[in-house]
Amino acid sequence: MVRKSGKDGAVILTERDHELLVSLLKYRYLSTSQVQRLYFPSEQTASRRLRLLETAGFIATFTTTASTDRLALLARRGAEVVAERLAAPIDSLGWDARREQPKDYLFLKHFLAAADFRITLTQACAERPDVRLLGFIPEHVVDGAAGADLKKHVRDVTTDAMDPRQKISHAPDGVFALQRGETSALFFLEVDRGTEVLSNPDRGVLKTTRFYLSSLVSGSYQRYQGEFGVAKPFKAFRTLFVVSSAERLQNIRQICGTSTFNPEHAKRFLWLATSEALTDEALLTRSWTSIDPEDSRSYLLAPPSSTAT
Repeated sequence: MVRKSGKDGAVILTERDHELLVSLLKYRYLSTSQVQRLYFPSEQTASRRLRLLETAGFIATFTTTASTDRLALLARRGAEVVAERLAAPIDSLGWDARREQPKDYLFLKHFLAAADFRITLTQACAERPDVRLLGFIPEHVVDGAAGADLKKHVRDVTTDAMDPRQKISHAPDGVFALQRGETSALFFLEVDRGTEVLSNPDRGVLKTTRFYLSSLVSGSYQRYQGEFGVAKPFKAFRTLFVVSSAERLQNIRQICGTSTFNPEHAKRFLWLATSEALTDEALLTRSWTSIDPEDSRSYLLAPPSSTAT
């Protein structure tokens, strides 16, 4: 159950508190350990501050079997603080007073894994003066006013490159762009739950790979050029599949990677890594493997400057 926010407390918000409340808006839910990774030297310190913010009515927390930590989300008082900080009407923030604890264990587990990746990416870019994170759009961002028909902002529809009579619709777990010098690169994130089928072209991982391969051909991904403020069109994009195990990674390569697609080299724009990547501090220089089983090369998100080509 969501723990109800308390009455007004004698809490003076620090700069870190303000940043934390903004992060809760951006991430929607954060576990105690994720809050610690973002702002505090220890989980004990993070837990103590979250309890104080909850007592004062800025946040609410709840427990779930999807995480060993308590999870935090914005309460109305916290949303009002964020609106003031961002100089924006509260109705424009995308915050919903009716938001409660998600009922679906797998959804929340998956949601937190995507948040782990986003935190890791943000911190890795902050440590690299030559790499700039232009932005990160998570799956839960929607278009449309409250009460209207809402559409996930990152959901796209593209023409199936192998069968132009068909359309394929999909929403990634996140979209982000990196910049180095005058070069910008677009990435899509897929956190694999380990439960979806691999061999059905109409659902699961194989459908997802068809969507991305077809998007490469159609160029539909160029809509993100304006969203990330990139001056020139993206040359292509990379899709990052973070999968549950090394065994599943190899199965995806052998089943999805051997499916027929023209051009075949497009498969080398879809990269795989195991779940350790979610919290790997060396994420930008971690090795990724393409979905093409004939491809033995390793790929990096942002090679060190001394080895960049």
